[in-house]
Amino acid sequence: MILNTTWQIVSVMGVEAICVFFITYFISTKGKVAERSYYDVVIEKAGLEERLRENLEENAGLKQKIQNLHLELQEARDKALVLDIEKKNLERTNMQFDAFLKSVDEQTKLHFENLANKIFDEKMNKFSKMSREGLHYLLEPVKENMQILKKELEEAFVRQGKEQFSLKNEIQRIVLANERITLQAENLASALKGNNKLQGSWGEVILEKVLEDSGLRRDQDYKMHSAGMSLTGITGGKQYPDVVVLLPEDKHIVVDSKVSLVHYERYCSEKQDENLRLAHLKQFVHSVRSHVNDLAGKRYTDIDSLNAPDFVLMFIPIESAYFLMVRADTELHGYAWCKKVVIVCPSTLLATLRTIESLWRLEKQNRNTLEIARQGGALYDKIAGFIQDMQKLGKQLDVAGCVYRDAMKKLSEGHGNILSRTKNLKNLGVKASKSLEIEAVDG
Repeated sequence: MILNTTWQIVSVMGVEAICVFFITYFISTKGKVAERSYYDVVIEKAGLEERLRENLEENAGLKQKIQNLHLELQEARDKALVLDIEKKNLERTNMQFDAFLKSVDEQTKLHFENLANKIFDEKMNKFSKMSREGLHYLLEPVKENMQILKKELEEAFVRQGKEQFSLKNEIQRIVLANERITLQAENLASALKGNNKLQGSWGEVILEKVLEDSGLRRDQDYKMHSAGMSLTGITGGKQYPDVVVLLPEDKHIVVDSKVSLVHYERYCSEKQDENLRLAHLKQFVHSVRSHVNDLAGKRYTDIDSLNAPDFVLMFIPIESAYFLMVRADTELHGYAWCKKVVIVCPSTLLATLRTIESLWRLEKQNRNTLEIARQGGALYDKIAGFIQDMQKLGKQLDVAGCVYRDAMKKLSEGHGNILSRTKNLKNLGVKASKSLEIEAVDG
């Protein structure tokens, strides 16, 4: 800003010099220029003098601005000097404060260390004293308990010896019972081998036992031989699957028991000839595949009255036979699935049925929830109606209260009201056994 002002002053001074030069030039050449009139020269001189006066005034204004700028510059320098002094004072104060904080921190740290050491020493001394005094009382019960434990261990060893002897006898009885069960199972197997109908009935018994163990109820959660369902196949004939499991939302799962006992029993009985065992195993797997084809051919899933998934469950009642066929034919499950058949054993069927039982329980809970919601909605409507009636009653009571207050005011307030006149009767000598007082009425 100062540079610009200085430049303006220099420009004005240059204009003044030029004006003086021209004036001198015109005066000196006055006699030489014959063409120009004296009057033109006078006018031109007056114009130049006016411009000179204006430049002088502008020059004076610029000089005043320069002086003001010098003053402002001096004030700025003074302020900068003051700020510099304050800055140095502040830095010195900060250094002193940092030194003070460092000193206080060291003193505090030392103080707390001494205090902690003192407290620790006191606690250690107190603990040592209490330990010495209480060690006897602590160890004495332990000693007594150890003696009791020793006695109990000795008695336990004696009891264990007796129990081991008893367990040995029990194991012997179990072995004998197992031998009897094995013999009965062999007799059952022998009885079943020659009677396919008996094999089927036995498989159905095992299947129903699994259903009962899963928590499902006959005729409520499942139907045996589609009792009461009247299932008709696609050819028009009646269909009687072993079990139809009832699912929530009127859905079903068909379970059919298949027993392939003959070749399985031969495989298990053969102990000498390994080739013959393998032949029986192949025949057993082939028998299972035949059962898969037979079950797929019944096309239970196409029955219109059944709302079943696109597969049926084929139940193998013998767990060991199931795992044997799975090991022998790793593609059996895939083959059955292509036929829309899922092969299950008691353990896998039980897990599936437990899931179904959980679905039924969840369905029942959902129905209960809906009933609770329905009753809750009805209760809500009743409460809403009651509240509306009470609100109407409240408004009517408010109206009655207003009428009551107005009547009491007319009775007891205002000039010459009934109450004051009645009291005047008593003052006039009327005898009365009761006093006439009315409580103040709000509102």
